[in-house]
Amino acid sequence: MRKPIGLAALLVAATLLVYAQVAGFDFVTLDDPVYASDNLHVQTGLTRQNVIWSFSGFHDANWIPFTWLSLMLDTDLYGFRPGGYHATNVLLHVANTLLLFACLARATGKQARSAVVAALFALHPLHVESVAWIAERKDVLSTWFGLLSVLAYVNYATRGGGWKLAASFFCFVFSLLSKQTLVTLPFVFLLLDFWPLGRWKWNRSSRVAEPDLAEGSTDRHPPTRLVRLIVEKVPFLAISAVFSMIAMRAQRSGHAVLSLETVPLMARFENAVFVYAAYLWKALIPLDLAVYYPLPNGPLAWSTVIGAGALLVAISAAALTQLRRYPFLFVGWAWYLGTLIPMIGIVQIGTQQMADRYTYFPLIGPFFAIVWLISELVPAVARRAQVLTAAAVTTLTALAALTFLQVGYWQDTIVLFRHTVASAGQSPFAASALAYALLVRGETSEGYALLWSVTRMKPKDPQTLYNVGFGMQSVGQLDEAAEYYRAALAIDDRDADAHTNLGVIYCQRRQYRQGKEQYLRAIEVNPEQVKAYVNLGILCVETGEYAEAIAYSQHALALDPHLVDCHLNIGVALRAQGRLDEAIEQFQYVLARSPNDVDARRELARTLAMKRGSGIPTGGVKQ
Repeated sequence: MRKPIGLAALLVAATLLVYAQVAGFDFVTLDDPVYASDNLHVQTGLTRQNVIWSFSGFHDANWIPFTWLSLMLDTDLYGFRPGGYHATNVLLHVANTLLLFACLARATGKQARSAVVAALFALHPLHVESVAWIAERKDVLSTWFGLLSVLAYVNYATRGGGWKLAASFFCFVFSLLSKQTLVTLPFVFLLLDFWPLGRWKWNRSSRVAEPDLAEGSTDRHPPTRLVRLIVEKVPFLAISAVFSMIAMRAQRSGHAVLSLETVPLMARFENAVFVYAAYLWKALIPLDLAVYYPLPNGPLAWSTVIGAGALLVAISAAALTQLRRYPFLFVGWAWYLGTLIPMIGIVQIGTQQMADRYTYFPLIGPFFAIVWLISELVPAVARRAQVLTAAAVTTLTALAALTFLQVGYWQDTIVLFRHTVASAGQSPFAASALAYALLVRGETSEGYALLWSVTRMKPKDPQTLYNVGFGMQSVGQLDEAAEYYRAALAIDDRDADAHTNLGVIYCQRRQYRQGKEQYLRAIEVNPEQVKAYVNLGILCVETGEYAEAIAYSQHALALDPHLVDCHLNIGVALRAQGRLDEAIEQFQYVLARSPNDVDARRELARTLAMKRGSGIPTGGVKQ
């Protein structure tokens, strides 16, 4: 018992040492506003209303209710601070590491090898994105439930007990409720049945497929017919199909799926071949990792596609030819190829070519295949001389150092996108995101210069166009900002922020009708677009539509009760309707919470003066 506990303690200590720095990190402007920093439901924690919201529909082109619930729970535990959300991501990554160690050790009986695989998983730089990014809570959480499902399945396969299979099924469902990444998990179970569980049997004869039956475990059930193994997975396959359809509907609802006209099918297959090889290269040489890798502007070079395809064919051939001798090669390679299918780009989501976070679960396969192969090939003399141990420690130390550096790039948006621009080239999106962050921080000179460099790149995707529009608006270039917002909306009319900001520009020009149209469209796209309701309230006061001003401001307060300025706006509208006492109550409410609010104090004095001038008593009975 001391050996697995000691190995587990080392895994925990190493992982925390590398990732502890995230406790002091901030939110980043990429997706974190949607998942936490601007999400009113997450900010108010676990309430009945928020739980219903989590399950009620698609949000950010996803249906991930368990992820939302976990983020809300963080708010209750830590308060609304970025360090709390980061800390939970790290703890989930530690838990995933220990679960992977337990799964492999239980299935194979090889504790040291299993610990090395778990350490590769914990300390590889490619996995930083999934852990250090608050918005990727869905990744670490879905993997946690997924690995719990694997562990329950391994225990079922080695020790029996139908309740363990049921536990595996429910953990699988919980994984899909967190994110629909692991829809291929039933096929992983079939691979594990082959090796190391040794459950495959081709027919009624004694001929068994060539798994590793020994591996230190003695309580394994005899091999099972392949048809029975497949039937055993039918509930898993059925629920996987259901969640796959849900995921597609969610992505389409957010217009995230690119059409075949935008990215032709042949280009998708070529890119998939390249990306399969590219991930392997980054796993081997984890340098120049970035948060965004843009789709290429044109077709990939044939030499690149053929080279990548040749590599994939060569590895596949080696895995198949060595199937009987080294079954773990086939299982590890099939694990990698199969679990990457949902993210490989055949269904193209967004404008990215690939993403580091997509390797979080798939790379487990190559990790254990390599560790087992090296252990088998190294002579016994070298093993006794601790050559393998020294090599493993050296490799893991180097990876941990690279991971520590990679984690540091996530401390805030500016550092992150400076690194992205340096690593993946100055793509329009990365450069515009960096300019956006610089302008938000007030570093207008550098941000504005970078913005103009983006305009020369002639961006075409809506997010980049939005970033440029926001930047132009921040520095007062309203004509240019409006032009970029309109260009973004011409591509994707469902950007509530673009509609809202364009509405602000119209109102600054006193084009109230056009501004109101933009605000109303923003609310149509996103009924919880608070800024649109606030701005509509202000606009309606300006245009004399006082009843509407009150209604829109109250709607904004229903979404976010902390918007004190809405009370000020309501007070002005009530006063214009002659409802002076109600207006005074609104201004006094504002001053009770913000005693130094100059506007509220001025409006209160004005309203009190109006009330005195009308002859209406201003106070109660005095003694």
